[in-house]
Amino acid sequence: MWQDIVLTIINFGFMITAIPAIMRNYQVKEAKSQSLLMYLATAILLTVMAYVFLTLDMLLSCVSTAGTGLLWFVLSFQKIKYSK
Repeated sequence: MWQDIVLTIINFGFMITAIPAIMRNYQVKEAKSQSLLMYLATAILLTVMAYVFLTLDMLLSCVSTAGTGLLWFVLSFQKIKYSK
């Protein structure tokens, strides 16, 4: 399925753009850019999308979307940890 490949490429693009934010938060020990609600909502919705892709037998999209969701959970964790 060409759609599986396209969605996988898009998700890897999202992962590449999230990594600098995670690294910056870790280096400066703060996470001020977005609200915790936005981070958690995005992480949860990406997890649901990964499950939907799995049920559609789109394994590459499932794995890449789960990876993107995981990075958003990391951002959520950083928001909680560094906002104290």
